[in-house]
Amino acid sequence: MVRIRLISMVLTAVIALAGCGRDDLLGTYEDDLGMTRYEFRGKGQAHLTVLGTTVVADYHLDGDRVLVTGPQGTLVLTRRDDRLYGPMGMELKRQMP
Repeated sequence: MVRIRLISMVLTAVIALAGCGRDDLLGTYEDDLGMTRYEFRGKGQAHLTVLGTTVVADYHLDGDRVLVTGPQGTLVLTRRDDRLYGPMGMELKRQMP
């Protein structure tokens, strides 16, 4: 019984640590015209710049979806390769440093 409990605790810890993986979304994503820029800084914080105005927002990863919550509400982006896709044809490409 003690052995089963120990194995259960170890498995729970492994699963919890797997969920704390690194955030591969980190970096800057921008549209082709440079009018929209999303900078994901980690720890759930992003800086969104549209037409020169920047706001701070929170983000949460949910599989291939990125939920960005700012002053105007929550925006759902879809992540594919090095791009983010949003409503009304928005496409942001990852910028290389």
